[in-house]
Amino acid sequence: MADVLDLRQFRGTQLDGLLQAESAEWDRLLDWDYQPSADLIRQYVDARILPGYVLAERGFGRTAPLGYGFFVHEARKGMIGNLFVAPEHRNGTLDGEHVLLEQMIATLTATPGVERIEAQLMAFAPQKLGECFAAHGFASFRRVFLELGLGGGEPANGAEGTTHLQDMRLEPWGGASYEEAARLIQHAYREHVDSRINDQYRNFAGAIRFMHNIAHYPGCGQFDASASFIARSLRRGALEGMILASRVKPDVAHITQICVLPERQGHGLGRALLERALGSLRRQRLRAVTLTVTGENAGALALYRRVGFVDLNEFDAYVWERTA
Repeated sequence: MADVLDLRQFRGTQLDGLLQAESAEWDRLLDWDYQPSADLIRQYVDARILPGYVLAERGFGRTAPLGYGFFVHEARKGMIGNLFVAPEHRNGTLDGEHVLLEQMIATLTATPGVERIEAQLMAFAPQKLGECFAAHGFASFRRVFLELGLGGGEPANGAEGTTHLQDMRLEPWGGASYEEAARLIQHAYREHVDSRINDQYRNFAGAIRFMHNIAHYPGCGQFDASASFIARSLRRGALEGMILASRVKPDVAHITQICVLPERQGHGLGRALLERALGSLRRQRLRAVTLTVTGENAGALALYRRVGFVDLNEFDAYVWERTA
């Protein structure tokens, strides 16, 4: 018999089998080393500070975890951070994913002050989970995970920087501050579909937190300043675009952010930033680079496919807003 238990009753080592299986799925589905995130989860579980649930089978004096999920909340927002069930317990009468997801949604929606819930479950998102989210009034947004092979060598002559911008200067990431980057994010995503998925994009304080998380936490890989660039106006000196990269495997990078001011979009700046980052990654002799884009962002999706990115996986982002 399986029970849903508080995650804070467990030690990190009790989840080792699940975390190893989860890491294998991230590697297989997303070409991503999940081990740094798994190590951080273990630390938080050991500290008893990570709210969530474990689906566990109890009997004969032992408790065997079959799946787990965790969530966080601050101020008015809750986030479902993760959900994983061992493959052999996903289907059939147990339906572990559905059980855990229902419990997390029920807890967050009943938490005083929580007005918004966000969830992005990248590694796998079965249709039945989408049905569960929909039943609770969540809006869904298709996200496409793409990968580009880099060939493991330096760019061919002319392959880097073929997009020329007369009034812009591309600089290494070190030429910008978190504050400048946060202001760029806030303006670039105004009225953009991605600001409906991640409300950190909507204001300066949220964008600062986003930048801090990118640089200091392993959720999006290890930040790679050498492959991150900014675009600055020659006339005004203002930051008008940027691309940020991370390392998710020794030989695989991930584009964690690429954004351009609305008035500069459609003039090749995004492509120029992408070319510069790809050139840097090729010089580092990386095997591949990945990125994620919202399906509704048709222009960006078309650009990535023209450059040579191919679809590797799809998942959904979910958002719930409390109504009066």
